[in-house]
Amino acid sequence: MTLPELISQPDSAPSLQQAPHSSTHNKLGVATDHDALALFLRRASRRSDETLRRYTRELVRFTAFLSHERLKKYGDCTVADIEVYVNFLHAPWPHWQQPGMDKTNPKKVFFPNTVKPGKSTDQIITVLNSFFSYLQATGYLTGNPVHGFDKSGEKAARGHGETRFFYEDEWAVIVKAIKGYPTTQKRQRLEKARLEYIFGVAYGLGLRQSEMTDHSCKDIRQDRYGNLVLTIQGKGRRLRQLPVNDKILQTIIRYRTFHHLDSFVRDGLPLAPCLRPVAADGKFRAMSPRQVRKWFTQFMEYCADIVQTNDEDLAKRLLTKSFHSLRHTALSHLAQKMDIEDLALFAGHEAITTTQQYYTPERQRLRELTEDHGLGK
Repeated sequence: MTLPELISQPDSAPSLQQAPHSSTHNKLGVATDHDALALFLRRASRRSDETLRRYTRELVRFTAFLSHERLKKYGDCTVADIEVYVNFLHAPWPHWQQPGMDKTNPKKVFFPNTVKPGKSTDQIITVLNSFFSYLQATGYLTGNPVHGFDKSGEKAARGHGETRFFYEDEWAVIVKAIKGYPTTQKRQRLEKARLEYIFGVAYGLGLRQSEMTDHSCKDIRQDRYGNLVLTIQGKGRRLRQLPVNDKILQTIIRYRTFHHLDSFVRDGLPLAPCLRPVAADGKFRAMSPRQVRKWFTQFMEYCADIVQTNDEDLAKRLLTKSFHSLRHTALSHLAQKMDIEDLALFAGHEAITTTQQYYTPERQRLRELTEDHGLGK
């Protein structure tokens, strides 16, 4: 989808095509906001498809808000405009939560949901700051209105942040739900096979959602020692090779056999397939990142329903988990038997400090260790 299809201008708003910048005065070599945004997104696409999706979403709707409500271009944007936008995110005005704001795409809704203060807001600020820093560094703008903008999210001390992996009781529900998934109907049998496949691969290899949707069996090959490895182009386009052990291989073979495919060949069978992964014309069908998120949310709702009657708190916790929780769970489990340097290599972390979070005792563990600590009798 091109930018003109995503951004439309009201009659009273200045057009992105009318920015007064001259290509002779900046290193971008462009003279319009539209082209400047396109170049930045092209740069973002080299990092990963997921990065491009997120940056496109946030910058397109920010641009629409800036032009429609503030009647401004990038060069006119101020700190005050950013403050207004952040407040707006927390309570979007009704007409932005309805279709009709984009004339070229009447069904599009720019702000269907409110953005929570804290981490969610800070992530958007990070995107805007990256964009305006790029425009400033290339001479397209003389300043960055987001620079120094105070983020609202609280910083947690090491070991005290929000838990993103599945606790033992949560993980037990997941495993039990997959094993006991009903198989009376054909669709249920298809879904159970897919659950075992996706969870088995994602957990076994500690993959990100974008890594699941961007790769297939074609990316599994033998290394120079004759061992199977999955070559991943992950975050930041960094390559890594992950060992495909026998458990993971058997998971793949079972799924392929279920769909009457050869036990294992290097083909395009996705790591995140549609319910029916092979189309009528023989082509493979993969889920998009959005479809994966929806699919995972629905399964979490299914798991929550299982335990709702006996443990309402557990059910609520399951509903807060995202697909990324699978990766956190896998890495947390591996941290119990791997050195931090090895886990950093496996996870593809650029900084080992990122890996440290998986070596943090759980809160219950801290409670047990400090149970007898104190001055009391």
